[in-house]
Amino acid sequence: AKPGAGGGEAPREFTFDSVYDQRATQSGIYEETAYFITESVLGGYNGTIFAYGQTGTGKTHTMVGVPNDGEVAGIIPRAFQHVFKSIESSPQQQ
Repeated sequence: AKPGAGGGEAPREFTFDSVYDQRATQSGIYEETAYFITESVLGGYNGTIFAYGQTGTGKTHTMVGVPNDGEVAGIIPRAFQHVFKSIESSPQQQ
């Protein structure tokens, strides 16, 4: 039986950190969701950004976007740019 489908189990509750609609920008999503994870990775912590959802809902667009177009670049190219800029500006370059 499915969890919460009448088998005596209590319904499950789910929480979301954020939900975005069609007006959300790639830069806004990065700043609100991935920027701090990338900063933590630069500080030595593990970080995961996971896109989950129904087919056709924009996961690939959000994660990849158009990599060489600054405004519509997704989370992955923005995180790479973030990491490389941090390395570039680090006083401990080798």
